[in-house]
Amino acid sequence: METNSKVKILVVDDRPENLLAMDKLLKPLGAEVHKVDSGEKALSEVLAHHFAVILLDVQMPGMDGFETATLLHSNKQTANIPIIFVTAINKDHNYVAKGYQSGAVDYLPKPIVPEILLGKVKVFLQLEEQRLALEDVTKELRWISRKNKLLLDCAGEGIVGLDKEGKITFINPYACELLGGAEGVFLDTHISQFLFDNASGETVMDQWRASGIYHECFEKGGTLKQSTELINVSQGKFPAEFNIAAIVNSRNSVQGAVFVFQDITERKQMEDQLLRMAKYDSLTGLANRTLFREFLQSSMDRSDRYHKNTAVMFLDLDHFKEINDQLGHDAGDQLLSSVANRLEGCIRKVDLIARLGGDEFAVVLDDVKSSEDARTVADKILHTLEKPHELGDASKKVGTSIGIAFYPDNGVDADGLIKAADEAMYAAKKEGRNDFRFYSDL
Repeated sequence: METNSKVKILVVDDRPENLLAMDKLLKPLGAEVHKVDSGEKALSEVLAHHFAVILLDVQMPGMDGFETATLLHSNKQTANIPIIFVTAINKDHNYVAKGYQSGAVDYLPKPIVPEILLGKVKVFLQLEEQRLALEDVTKELRWISRKNKLLLDCAGEGIVGLDKEGKITFINPYACELLGGAEGVFLDTHISQFLFDNASGETVMDQWRASGIYHECFEKGGTLKQSTELINVSQGKFPAEFNIAAIVNSRNSVQGAVFVFQDITERKQMEDQLLRMAKYDSLTGLANRTLFREFLQSSMDRSDRYHKNTAVMFLDLDHFKEINDQLGHDAGDQLLSSVANRLEGCIRKVDLIARLGGDEFAVVLDDVKSSEDARTVADKILHTLEKPHELGDASKKVGTSIGIAFYPDNGVDADGLIKAADEAMYAAKKEGRNDFRFYSDL
């Protein structure tokens, strides 16, 4: 997660005019204001920045404020970020209580009163400034401590002392544990064995001499901080973050270096979990709307580059609401999951299936040679879905209406292509359901 000395505020609202207005209102505070228009994007944004406070709109399409706050609050990495709900709707006690249970610390009613907004936010900015100041002091003290006691045992971090050739002169017990060996085995061996392997075809020493560590520290006498993979000699690679600082004498000649590192496996897992929450549907495991649009744009870019075609298919289940109302939401969720599983068997690995919300799905077919390719996939989907779905004690059939559009023939950008596929889907539904239509035939 990126950090710097300037405090940051995250504003989440699906309406551009509200984001602009909030930006103007917050300007007197001098903070760095980040603005996103969905809960999914908010989950992505907190991966890259540390925020003093989040101003979160409650009513948003897709992931609403309550769900976004719950996901943020449930993750250890983001649980302590203060969240203020901004809402113009129900002030009922149960509604307010739901917000606090989701992780909010306060409410701001709409229309916003600037004085109240600035007063509430200013408190959290001051707390963040104090935290940053304390963090800076702590970092400085830690660095001074390391400079003065370079070879002390450090229980929480791996510490390795190096000579000017890069050979190990000291290694603490925790470093031995992380690297998978004993002190006597590692002393007088080269640090490069934990940084590089021979998979690239280059020797380990060739990679060492070409590395940033060698140039920044052993040639220039500087420091370097980096996230990378280190090698445990008995268990293989693991994600790590390291700091390395050159030891220079009074004539600025490098005498060696201190290499300090830590295992960040748990942190990477949390970041991956947050990333998955932001880009994948929690019920079906399929891509969500955010990832769908990213993949679609990438596919269109490849089509431009290699003069290929991209196909988009919009799917809307037929009579899903009737089944959902008849058997209940749990059965409806089972049906959506069953549909998702079957759809995944209908496409290639290079294609993508997404759940856009409710009973709407979308497919991106990458590098389509002709309309027959899309027709084949559509027929396969209709055939696959016509078999009954087992929903507890019930067995139900469900069809789907499919609209198909091609880039660049039916749309010059993502929005145009999506609109074309949507129109074709509604045409299929209007003309009898459980069928597909090409936009070009409308």
